[in-house]
Amino acid sequence: MRKKTAKKLFKCVDDILSSMEMLTKFKGNSYMVSKVKKVCSDNTAVLENEKDAGQRYSELLNEFKKKIESSDIEGAKKTADDFKNLISDSVFYKVVFMPYKASMWDSLESVWMAADKDERCEALVVPITYYELDNNQNPIKKVNERNLFPKYVNAVNDEEYDLENDRPDIIYIHNPYDDTNFVTRVESRYYSWNLKKYCEKLVYIPYYKWVDGVSSTSFKSAMYYADYTVQSSDDAVRRCIEASPEYAKELGLETIEIRNIMENKLINLGSPEVDKVVSLNNVKLPYEWNGKVARSRVNVLYNTTLDEIFESRTFDKVKETLAFFKENSEKAFVIWRPHPLMKQTLTSMLPNLTDEYDEIMNEFISGDYGVLDDNPSMHYAMFWSDMYYGYKTSSMTELYKYTGKIVLEDAPKLTKFVSKRSAGNILNELKESNVVSEPVCSLENIVDIIDGNDELKYGKHLDLENSGSKINNYMLEKLCQEDEN
Repeated sequence: MRKKTAKKLFKCVDDILSSMEMLTKFKGNSYMVSKVKKVCSDNTAVLENEKDAGQRYSELLNEFKKKIESSDIEGAKKTADDFKNLISDSVFYKVVFMPYKASMWDSLESVWMAADKDERCEALVVPITYYELDNNQNPIKKVNERNLFPKYVNAVNDEEYDLENDRPDIIYIHNPYDDTNFVTRVESRYYSWNLKKYCEKLVYIPYYKWVDGVSSTSFKSAMYYADYTVQSSDDAVRRCIEASPEYAKELGLETIEIRNIMENKLINLGSPEVDKVVSLNNVKLPYEWNGKVARSRVNVLYNTTLDEIFESRTFDKVKETLAFFKENSEKAFVIWRPHPLMKQTLTSMLPNLTDEYDEIMNEFISGDYGVLDDNPSMHYAMFWSDMYYGYKTSSMTELYKYTGKIVLEDAPKLTKFVSKRSAGNILNELKESNVVSEPVCSLENIVDIIDGNDELKYGKHLDLENSGSKINNYMLEKLCQEDEN
């Protein structure tokens, strides 16, 4: 039964016991006796109304009623303890996951899997509606990606889900921006301060993998309104706490107040996205990639991020990279994955680049030297590629490292350069570490080395603690502790 139902039943039992004790003091007062009996009768009716609680519940309730009728206070107290223990053991928590983009579901999936298997939970996935915005931040398209989630996720229509009456115990979100996103925006009823009204614990888990020493500590409103922000490293927790003065300025509050809040909300419990990467096994090749992605070549996952385009303000590096694959198609093949919001972001924030992007995209699609990865999930490309090429600030760059395969970190502004390292030196470095960077190594260097050393394609398996289980257990334990207090 739900925790709120259990609380109601506990109150009924306690009210009956209090009434029985009161009855011993007012035996001669017919008015008080009638009032006390009515309290017992009303509360007993509530307890009887819980018809689906099971046979043991019915047995203990009947025993409790007999003790009440015979005015056996001590016997009633003993039975009440057994009765309340039974109710406590049957309590489950309603846990609702509210993702908005299917491509970012991996930031919540392992937590949902843990909750879905946990007998203490009833887990529900409710993909929420959002809007794409134009460059004036006006909504131009209403979107719900419920049908893009994996088939094994039984996603519920958010328009049919009655959040206000269901009032889940925990809500998990991965969209932290509320009304401050310039590219997409969720419906206002899903802003973090509104969700907080209808749950015991609101938990924000970032949809990106934190990169130690690199990721931005920029303030996001859900970090303030959520009860917890789950981070994936001690560096993330420390640096976000140290950024409290910036957050305080954003909120118009005192730094000491915000620092105290952040110290209580920010917690390192690992990354569900890493859980997903290390568990990848026998991922089916997308139908559109059949006959294109072949193990005889070096398949390169090329990730183009928003950060690198904002930094370079051109597509020169992108065009040079794609030209490399076109010219070397006999040994290399590209799985190109531009950021899912690339076109919307250009339209909204860099409109002068939209035509060039469209031209690049059209030329690429009409060519035969690569495939465009526009799947909601990045994991097809992660599994079927032999190496990765992308900007170091990207969470996908960080995540790919957990495949154990080779990562080449891109320098967005650096074009037409030649690495001075020998192939032998680079190979020795790759045997020590799976991460190398430009300009020390070039894309051509790494493709040539992997082409001659097939064992580098498979990477090394990592055995890590499951963060989803860790997060689920932590949040449930917090709820249980509060119930006991």
